[in-house]
Amino acid sequence: MGAVALGFPIFSFVGFRKISEKKIIFPPDAQHAAANYKEGVYLMSSKDGFNTLSAKCPHLGCTVNYDAVSKKFKCPCHGSTFETSGKWTSGPARRNLQELPVKKNPNGDIETVIKI
Repeated sequence: MGAVALGFPIFSFVGFRKISEKKIIFPPDAQHAAANYKEGVYLMSSKDGFNTLSAKCPHLGCTVNYDAVSKKFKCPCHGSTFETSGKWTSGPARRNLQELPVKKNPNGDIETVIKI
């Protein structure tokens, strides 16, 4: 019983992982392409506006790549594919890419926040 009482604080400290957030900003000159990548985030522009997606594949966390020819995201690790909206279409992932909040600042910058 004493070993458990002494060991619990040590193991809980080792297993503790602080989740923090990082702000990613896309200036106006980076908003013209169909897909822009910056620090783990894709900014997608369309006629309806902008959305941001995490570049982290929900399967094992690999960084997905945007293929401009097929207009899809493809995971180089295990072949999962996703639509430009982030919707999963094939492969082992089985979940969509995470959509992130989007905010347009008065100076024209587009801002999003990603958890790291």
